[in-house]
Amino acid sequence: MMSATNLSLGEGNTPVLPFTSLARELGVSEIWGKAEWMNPTGSYKDRIAAATITDALHHHNRGWIGTSSGNGGASMSAYGARAGLPGFLCIAADAPEEKIRSIIPYGTTLLPMSQLGLNEMDAISELAREFNLKLSITAYRYNPEGMAGAELIGSELPDQREFTHIYVPSGGGGLLVAIARGLGSRLNSLPKLICAQPRGCNPIVQFLKQQIEWPAIDQCTSLVSGLQLPDPPDGELAAIAVAQSIGWGCDVPDEETWSMQDFLSKKEGVFVEPASALAMAAISNDIRSGRLSPTDRPVAILTGSGLKDLRRFSSVAKSNSQTFRMSDLRSVLQKIDENSTPAKQ
Repeated sequence: MMSATNLSLGEGNTPVLPFTSLARELGVSEIWGKAEWMNPTGSYKDRIAAATITDALHHHNRGWIGTSSGNGGASMSAYGARAGLPGFLCIAADAPEEKIRSIIPYGTTLLPMSQLGLNEMDAISELAREFNLKLSITAYRYNPEGMAGAELIGSELPDQREFTHIYVPSGGGGLLVAIARGLGSRLNSLPKLICAQPRGCNPIVQFLKQQIEWPAIDQCTSLVSGLQLPDPPDGELAAIAVAQSIGWGCDVPDEETWSMQDFLSKKEGVFVEPASALAMAAISNDIRSGRLSPTDRPVAILTGSGLKDLRRFSSVAKSNSQTFRMSDLRSVLQKIDENSTPAKQ
């Protein structure tokens, strides 16, 4: 079994990147993104997994058990395998195939679940105690030791640039809370924290807007993977953190999320998962509405790689499955040449 000191796979210290094409499109000076997809398994969950497995080794747990819509499962499986700890993962039955396939090579026992709400999480928590397993759920309510790993995102950001607003894609609310705690005392001045959620699953945003009395709703209709939590375990903590920063909530229709994902890929060369694109779409919405000024410096937490969820592109791939002969290539290239404009020198 590996010691905690040798557990790292190179997670953390991700760069912030300027999104100049998007800024130009929206008529502002700066928009930034923190590239969490550059972590070893392609998402910020690697930070949480490293801290979680470190705690499991410290407490001599026999293994780990957790829930996931995909990203967290891949992270825990990788770091659990490195530490020599067996894993049991209760995964959402509708998780994207790419996310499930990225977990299989590590040998984790997968348990597809039709429902993964708070009741199921509480039951899994009891099983973890019974069998001496480290509980891995991305929420302070269940795994504060692991969530401390994500707090490093908040502590890294001020050393990278002075941002005015941090847009955080939020499902369970834990990532936003972690960033707030990582910022620490600096949260009293700048930056403001913005909770970005899909309009079809926005309990924290509704609560911040005082539309509901508690950050929980009956059901979700959004298709954005990882953010479909109608009863977020850290929803209240996230709302408190937003309010303390004098921030706000912003919800985004799924269609605008898909559109932003396409824009970032085609104009910025950055392919992120829909949850990440949603945070950028929230920035776009707030610029267009005037809530952000042209001189503000917002940054979006880009939580994971677009390779984690390719469902939108499966039909496109099938439509491009035709084969070409070499004799067809010239005519294809001629059409491209006719429709292109010379690049400016």
